[in-house]
Amino acid sequence: MKILLDENLPGKLVAALRAEGHEVESVITLRMQGLDNGRLYRFARQNFEVCFTRDFVFANNVRQGPTPENFKLVRVTLGQRPQDEFILNSLAAFRAMDLGEFQQGDEWP
Repeated sequence: MKILLDENLPGKLVAALRAEGHEVESVITLRMQGLDNGRLYRFARQNFEVCFTRDFVFANNVRQGPTPENFKLVRVTLGQRPQDEFILNSLAAFRAMDLGEFQQGDEWP
């Protein structure tokens, strides 16, 4: 799966998801920090299957628009934890995730 992580998610999550066999980039690895949400969304939609963000406003705005056929933006709602614990919790939730069950802008997990 081709995944984009918003800049509000830990950088270590990139390596963890890559180790699971996914193609993963983040706003930080792509050096796109500070890009407005509209431009980031268009970029993500054209280049990835899913984008994870913690940004409520971003996810809510996306939910209001048309749903693209092969892309979903999902808002991460896992509680704030020390980074390594957050990564482990994210991986466990990701392994159990069926992306087909989620709508544009839904909360995950």
